[in-house]
Amino acid sequence: MSSVLRNFIEIEGINSNCIPENMTAFKQFNIEETTCLPTVKPDIEQILKVVADVEVTRTRAIKTPVGTSLEGQTLTGWKLIIEGKVNQKVQYVADLPEQPSHGAHFSVPFNTFVVLPEDFVIGTPITVTPFLEDVYVEQLDRRCMFKNITLLITVEFC
Repeated sequence: MSSVLRNFIEIEGINSNCIPENMTAFKQFNIEETTCLPTVKPDIEQILKVVADVEVTRTRAIKTPVGTSLEGQTLTGWKLIIEGKVNQKVQYVADLPEQPSHGAHFSVPFNTFVVLPEDFVIGTPITVTPFLEDVYVEQLDRRCMFKNITLLITVEFC
């Protein structure tokens, strides 16, 4: 896991440095969200840090049609449905005279799929690995922020 500094905000948890090469089953996608602080938290003066991690909570293989779309996507007859969540802790300076540091926790669920090989057999051992490639955060006002999280999910067969 690495840490980057962007617009004076430290982003911790990005693991794009150890992505495997020659992937054949994978999905890359963004999660965009606008989140606001819980009412018990003080207003934001400045965001300091975002710590994030990805958790895969459930996977299941399903049978699907076989074909190729007009856009070029090929369906092999099998997909792996992947459910999970991105856990985040946002640390910020409160907009109070003493400027204490505060934190707010957020968890964003996701659901995606990866097309599996046409010769896939139910029961084949599968390893699903999520990679947090990027986190962009921007303060919108004293209570809310916009976040864009870029994920890569790889599927390997044992």
